[in-house]
Amino acid sequence: MKSKTILATAGLAALVLSIGAAPGVSLADTGSGDTGSGDTGSAVIDTGSGVLDTGSGILGDLFGSGSAATQQCNNSTKSGGEGVTTTIHQLGTAGPTAFNLVYETYDVPDRIQVFYQGAQIHDTGYVGDQINQGTGSAVVTVPAGGATSVTVRVTGPSGTKWDYTVRCP
Repeated sequence: MKSKTILATAGLAALVLSIGAAPGVSLADTGSGDTGSGDTGSAVIDTGSGVLDTGSGILGDLFGSGSAATQQCNNSTKSGGEGVTTTIHQLGTAGPTAFNLVYETYDVPDRIQVFYQGAQIHDTGYVGDQINQGTGSAVVTVPAGGATSVTVRVTGPSGTKWDYTVRCP
């Protein structure tokens, strides 16, 4: 059984290394050494905020469904509050394509990032204040690829409120 565990760990490590230095990913050895007492020494992928969870099913198949909610395009996403909220949006088509991201961050600045197949393709930076209320939109260009979804991550401080919509291409 130990040899199967070692092979699985090596395969997992190879997967992590092939992903490269993607944001939010770390490899940690959770084993406590080779004691012969059933220690698995398995590696763990910490996907953090779900940046790598692009809806492609690759990481979901290996590690279960992440903490990201999934929804269809054209549906409004309401504020998840303080911290990081990650949502996968089904576009219905693979890249290359483009879609409109319409957002409202009100008077507390929030950051909206869009990822496709693990790579960031748009970043609003922190937007929203007492004057313009963070009302905006952007055309997000999706590069060629096989995935039919994008991942949107919103980061907001205490007291935040926001909403956005990923329009269907």
